[in-house]
Amino acid sequence: MRFSGFAVLYVLSVIAAFGLLLVILASQISWHQLPQVLLFILLIIVASYMIVEDPAGGTLSSASTLFYVAIYVFNPITALFVVALGYAIGNTLPRNWVAWRVFFNAAQMGISAFLGAQAYRVLGGGISAGFGLPILAAVAGPVTHQIINNLLVAVLVSQVRRLPLVRTWLSFVHEFVWSNLLSIPTAVLIALLYIRVHPAFILFFLASLPFQRWATRIFLQARGTYMRVIESLVRATELSLPGMKGHARRVADLSVAVAREIGLSDRDTDLVEFAALLHDVGMIGFDDMLSSGEAYTEVASLLGKHAVIGAEIAAELPRPEVSEIVRYHHRGSSTQPVGRRHSLAYLGSGIVALAEEVDSRTFGLFPYRERCSPRAVLEYVVRHRGIVFDAAVVDAFLRIVSRGELSLSGAADAAGFLQLGSKA
Repeated sequence: MRFSGFAVLYVLSVIAAFGLLLVILASQISWHQLPQVLLFILLIIVASYMIVEDPAGGTLSSASTLFYVAIYVFNPITALFVVALGYAIGNTLPRNWVAWRVFFNAAQMGISAFLGAQAYRVLGGGISAGFGLPILAAVAGPVTHQIINNLLVAVLVSQVRRLPLVRTWLSFVHEFVWSNLLSIPTAVLIALLYIRVHPAFILFFLASLPFQRWATRIFLQARGTYMRVIESLVRATELSLPGMKGHARRVADLSVAVAREIGLSDRDTDLVEFAALLHDVGMIGFDDMLSSGEAYTEVASLLGKHAVIGAEIAAELPRPEVSEIVRYHHRGSSTQPVGRRHSLAYLGSGIVALAEEVDSRTFGLFPYRERCSPRAVLEYVVRHRGIVFDAAVVDAFLRIVSRGELSLSGAADAAGFLQLGSKA
């Protein structure tokens, strides 16, 4: 990961702001509650350590519930201290984070907890008020924490990946906020038991961790089953279409890389991947035309028909966005999702359209009879930037090629094409 001067300065600034808050407000940390403070830190370490690897990338844990409980039961600076220290230790042990990442993540998570606790108290929450947990305050604390956390991370990601900040931030919010909101009722219950009954009730959370981890694994297994169904359809397509073996997987891999470069959330990236794998499933009924060569005389008609058939097949799956992306993946002036420029269907279909075009031209697949050189493929993509292909998608693709992250020979030329593309 290469950091610009601004990114380095930003990381240092976040760490400095965290340190400054600790120094100025250290006297307000609830040292008189030291046993409870240490217990919370220990629980956050355990919850952060008990992560579950997501096959799609990243990890999942139950630590966010404890962050929200800390926001409810401690004052802002104590919440900052507890969350930052527990999160840093709990995530460093299983992940072997380098020093700057440990300090930055501890700092941004602590600052987010501090501001979340402030929002909670400003809106009427707090032990001194009888701990009634008014609904608005109980929701505002965690939501503020999540939004600030996403913003602090999005600034760094947008700088490192050269992505628009607002889009990156909103993609993080979209991906995480709803799943974490589901943790609020559990956090409220634990906080009420902690304050109104006895602090030892926080240990119930520890006892529930194995169950939460099991539930998370079940969720990820369900995703794996969904993927196996899709891959079975892909294999059926490839068996009926000689020469297409590996095409769907290559298109999916490139689509995922572009989606991540643009800054789509993991959930939206998953949907783009599923659609890319299924983009040619509608070709199954046209194998005779392809084998005989008849398809090459009716290219436009066949491309339109197979996209519609593929969308109808994908519509049987429980994610409607996949069907829409498949339907519009041969994007042109007459096949774009009208009025949906900011929707996942629009952007996802544009990503898959480019990925399929690149792979089909590179390997000489239908509707092309011969392979194109890497340079010719790059020139075609740049020439049709903003015409056939979405400009943001093209720019993301060229950045990936220029960094050598795509096995497309001729990548050395991509830096020049990247400059050309940005001016096209």
